[in-house]
Amino acid sequence: MRRFILATAALGLLAGPVLAQTTVVTTTEPKSEGEQAAGTLAGAGTGAVAGALVGGPVGAVVGGVAGMAIGGAASAPDEVRQYVVANPTQPVVVEGKITQGSVIPGSVTLVPVPSNPDYEYFYTSDNQPVIVSKADRKVIYYAN
Repeated sequence: MRRFILATAALGLLAGPVLAQTTVVTTTEPKSEGEQAAGTLAGAGTGAVAGALVGGPVGAVVGGVAGMAIGGAASAPDEVRQYVVANPTQPVVVEGKITQGSVIPGSVTLVPVPSNPDYEYFYTSDNQPVIVSKADRKVIYYAN
């Protein structure tokens, strides 16, 4: 019985580093897409930590991949950002601080993006574009 326990412990010690070494985080966005890369990497890191707490090294890998997908999805596509920059609107005053992920009040009129109905936008009082998810009015992109 003692040999079995020692063999199991030795196998567990050997398997952990092997699994940890297989963790690879990559992004396919160009380097000029700083916001998308940051969201992807932040999501991957958060997911990896959460996964590691729940499932050890294997959980870290699974959590990192899931977090990377979620973090990367939290950015506006390049075509949407280009449209918003090329089509400024009348500035709007919004109370409170605008940050990525904050919800824009219903009193703010949002302008739809014709090529992608999932996004709407407005410009702040200091002429900065804010891209919002149409589904939940959360800020996806804020060029501040």
